[in-house]
Amino acid sequence: MNRGGTAPQSEFQDLMVGKNRTGSLLAEAYLGPASSLLYGGVAVSMVFFNKAVLSVYDFKESNVLLLLQMIAAVGVLVLLHAGGALVLEPVSWHRAKALVPVALLYNANVAFALASLGNLNVPMYNTMKRLTPSLVLAHDYVFSGAGVSREVVQSVMLTVSGCLVAGYGDLAFDPFGYAMAATSCILQASYLVTVQKTGAEKGISSNDLLLYNAILSIPVLLLVVLLDGEFHPAMTKLYARSAEFNFMSVLLASLLMGILLNYAIFLCTQNNSALTTCIVGVLKGVAATGLGYFLLGGVKFVPLNFAGIMINLVGGTWYTYIKYREKQTRSSGKPAFSV
Repeated sequence: MNRGGTAPQSEFQDLMVGKNRTGSLLAEAYLGPASSLLYGGVAVSMVFFNKAVLSVYDFKESNVLLLLQMIAAVGVLVLLHAGGALVLEPVSWHRAKALVPVALLYNANVAFALASLGNLNVPMYNTMKRLTPSLVLAHDYVFSGAGVSREVVQSVMLTVSGCLVAGYGDLAFDPFGYAMAATSCILQASYLVTVQKTGAEKGISSNDLLLYNAILSIPVLLLVVLLDGEFHPAMTKLYARSAEFNFMSVLLASLLMGILLNYAIFLCTQNNSALTTCIVGVLKGVAATGLGYFLLGGVKFVPLNFAGIMINLVGGTWYTYIKYREKQTRSSGKPAFSV
C-alpha cells in the first residue's frame, strides 16, 4: 500500500519541480529583453518629457527644472531607502568633498543640455550630443599621448562632418541652442575625463552617486536660479498651471525620469551583456531621432539636414562598435593597433 501511494506522489513532485524550472527559465529568457526595452524606452521618453515641459508648455526656466529634478531625486531615493526598496550608504562628507568637482561638472552638463533642448529640435539635439566622444578623444590624444586607432579617427570625423552638414541644412538654426549644446558637450567630456583621471566614482553605487550629485548640486542650483532671475517667473508659471492635469503629469514624469533611467540602466547591465547595453544605447538614439521628426510638432524635412543627421548617426554607431570591440580586445590580451 505504501509503495503504491508513494510512486504517484513522487511523480507529482517531480512534475512540479520541472514546471518550476521551466517557469524560471522562461522568466530569465524574458528578463533580458524586457530590461533592454525598459532602458531604451525610458531614455527616449526622458528626452521628450523634458522637451515637452520646456517647449510645448513654454517652461523655459531650465535651471529651475533641473533644481526640481534634483530635489525629487533626493526625496524619492530617501523614501525608497526608508521603505527597504534599496540600500544607501550613510552620507560621508569626505566622499562628498571628493565628488564636488564631478558633481558640478555633471550638473553643469545637464543644465546646458536642458537649455539646448529647449531651443533645438530633438533630432538636432541628439546629433550635437554625439560630438562628446570626439572631444574626449582629442583630449586623450593631445594631453595624454594616447594612441588612437585609424577606425576611431574615421568614425569621429564622420560624426563631426555629419553634425556640420546637419547644422548647415537646419532651417530653424538657433545660435543660442547650438551654443548651449556645444557647451554641454564640452562639460560632459570634462566630466568623463575627470572621472577617468581621479577615479572619484570608484567604489560607489549608482544610487549613492545619484544621491551625492543631487545633494551637492541643490545649493548651487538654488543660488543660480535666484541670481539669474528664473525663480520668480518659474514659480508664477507653476502656480498658474498647478490645476492643469496634463502639464503636472508631464512635469512629474520629467522629474522622476532621471531616477527611473538610473534603475533601467542597472537592470539592463545586470540582465544582458555589455554589447546589448551598447546596442540599446545606439538604438535609443535612432528612435529618438526618428520620433523627433513627428512628435511635439515635428521637424520640417530638409534633405541636407536629414542627410547630415544620418551621417552623424552612422558615425556615432560605428564609434560605439569600435570602442566595444577594442574593450573586448584589451580584455582578451590581444594587442590593439593605433596611429
